[in-house]
Amino acid sequence: MLPWREFKEDLLSWALIGFLIAGFYMFNYQAPLPTGIKILLGCSCFGLFGGMFSFLVMERKIILTLRAAKRRISVSPKGFLSVSNKMLFFVIAVLLFMVAAILLMVFMDINYMIDHPEKLDPEIYMSVFNEIVFAFGVLMAMSLVIIGYYSKNLKTILSMQLETLNHITKGQYHSMVPVVTNDEFGIIAAKTNEMIKGLKERDFCQYAFDKYMAPEVSRKILSEELPREGEKRVVTILFCDLRGYTSLAEGKDPKEIVAVLNEYFSEMEKAIRANKGIVLQYIGDEIEAVFGAPFDLPDHPDRAVAAALEMRGRLQRLNDKKTSLGLPGIRHGIGIHTGEVLAGSVGSRDRLVYAMVGDTVNTASRIQTLNKEYGTDILISGKTRELLTKDYGSISAMGGALLRGRKEEVQIFKVE
Repeated sequence: MLPWREFKEDLLSWALIGFLIAGFYMFNYQAPLPTGIKILLGCSCFGLFGGMFSFLVMERKIILTLRAAKRRISVSPKGFLSVSNKMLFFVIAVLLFMVAAILLMVFMDINYMIDHPEKLDPEIYMSVFNEIVFAFGVLMAMSLVIIGYYSKNLKTILSMQLETLNHITKGQYHSMVPVVTNDEFGIIAAKTNEMIKGLKERDFCQYAFDKYMAPEVSRKILSEELPREGEKRVVTILFCDLRGYTSLAEGKDPKEIVAVLNEYFSEMEKAIRANKGIVLQYIGDEIEAVFGAPFDLPDHPDRAVAAALEMRGRLQRLNDKKTSLGLPGIRHGIGIHTGEVLAGSVGSRDRLVYAMVGDTVNTASRIQTLNKEYGTDILISGKTRELLTKDYGSISAMGGALLRGRKEEVQIFKVE
């Protein structure tokens, strides 16, 4: 509202000056009333133009100051004056005073010629014309200055808005648009800033969500692409369990154990994600991963076995690092099985998780536990073995195994 204050102060100051000058002429020189009105109107005209000029200069100072500010504070504009009404006010004010001033000059000149017919000669008409042209030229020049400043301010406001919108399209939400007017541009700036805050919150939620859930799954959930009732899919499930976790954790500080687990899980997840798998959850020292959901992955059995082999290599490098530091190494066992599952959101109305449900999951978990019995680190089911399309070196048959909860044996293969 500061520009409007400047406008009112200028207008009132010039009107007061006009009133004092008109009074001085009328009382001291007995000037006629039209002369006093002419002086008052002329000063008011300058007050109007000066007020508009002060308004635009103050508005520009505010715009540039807030544009240069490192920390931009956004406040919704108080009151409202539309751009169209503001422009209409400027145009009407300019035209009204121009017309009023010129008409008054013509009126006084005509009165003078009527009262003094003896002084009528060709030169007086030219003098009247020159006076009108001069007044018109001055008022027109002042109008162009006002319009120029208004256009410059409008261009600066739009450039700030476009600059911020350009940052938003690039995912940069560090800058806000200063609210410098109480018109549509001010409201657009305030709404843009509200949008920036909303996008910041959304991205933060997305970032936090991706930390607790695979990004592929979180994006599907947020976009509501996952069927609420779940979907049947043929996938490959991988379970990986850390061996000797109890002895590893015994007598150690919990923070130290968490650091060891985080380092181990980070390496294993890299191997899984490198082969387009998704870690569904960490259960204590165990990893559950899926290949083939929530997105289609035609060669998911091959991907799962390739991930298991890469996990073996990463574990070996991790143990080499620990050995060089005088720390004991760690071991794990991996079980892989392919089959149909129901993939979807599981849980209560207040808390849901994306999970695979079905016998395939249980079978993969049971196969993983057989590593302890066979002294191996990677075991796959016969179903997964049948679907492999690539050569993974030596894959040896371990015979049939009767898993807990199943009536029929499952063929087990060891990946060397």
